[in-house]
Amino acid sequence: MDSKAIQISPKSVVLTIIFVIILIAAWQVRQVFLALFVAYIFANGLAPISDFFEKKGLPKILAVGSTFILALGVVSLIISLAVPPLIGEIREFATNFPVYFQRAIDVLHNNNLQLVTSQNIGTMIYPRIGEAASSFLSVAAGAINFLVFLISIVVFTFYLLLERKGLKENLYLILPNMKKERVTNLANKLENKLGSWLRGELYLMFVVGTETFIGLSILHVNYALPLAIIAGLLEAFPMIGPILSAVPAVIVAFVQNPVLGLAVVVLYILVQQLENYLLVPKVMERAVGVSPIIVLSAIFVGGAIFGVIGALISLPAVGLIQIIIEDYSVSNQSTV
Repeated sequence: MDSKAIQISPKSVVLTIIFVIILIAAWQVRQVFLALFVAYIFANGLAPISDFFEKKGLPKILAVGSTFILALGVVSLIISLAVPPLIGEIREFATNFPVYFQRAIDVLHNNNLQLVTSQNIGTMIYPRIGEAASSFLSVAAGAINFLVFLISIVVFTFYLLLERKGLKENLYLILPNMKKERVTNLANKLENKLGSWLRGELYLMFVVGTETFIGLSILHVNYALPLAIIAGLLEAFPMIGPILSAVPAVIVAFVQNPVLGLAVVVLYILVQQLENYLLVPKVMERAVGVSPIIVLSAIFVGGAIFGVIGALISLPAVGLIQIIIEDYSVSNQSTV
């Protein structure tokens, strides 16, 4: 039987090498692309407000500036409502921690858990203190990198919002094989999809905040409203958000009563499970237009690759990919 030799042209080899180099370079600067994508989402979310100011007669630069001032004002208001009432409770918790610790030891002793003492627990904890101190520099470096990442998002958002219409009108220049009308239509679909996702995310934040407020109010936990606001805001960050929002609530409840602290832990676990496996898949199925299994898979994959930010932007990324694939399919059918 004759065997056919597979011939690979030098041009194919060169193109393959160039493609691999581009992929490697893109991976090295992935944080920049990630910041641009997040900024693009925020710019689309703030665009209706900026357009409103423009319709009222403000120049473009003033409309964008007013939009940013308004957004920062809302964020500052939320922080002022949620954070200050909790500082006193956290300070009290830290001051009285030895008392709470000894109370927990007494409860364990009363339940015949004699192996647990303050001495052997201390023996387990103290060696970890040195490890925590040694990792302080890496944590500080990570915090600085995250701050730079946030600043870059703000800057990118400002300029994307400022040049949004011009970028959309000239997008066809980097896609020469596509007609201008098709490119503009595709850009509009992308904006609409992002808008749907953002509205779905705001709805989830409202629902989670409301559920948390009702639960904390039933349990008579102090500062139920600011704690619920924190829970609603952190809902935007999949996986880690609910855990972070539970920390101040548990501290506040534990200061009131250790048993109440345990009840709050159960409450937040229930809210998180309801959010992860019912609310998010169903709401995002309507908002983004993909099945619940794809929603959950996208969140886990995005989180595994890019961390918390990756989990946050995974669903809008899936929505954008879906629109691009649909546009490509429609284009191919029309040419057949």
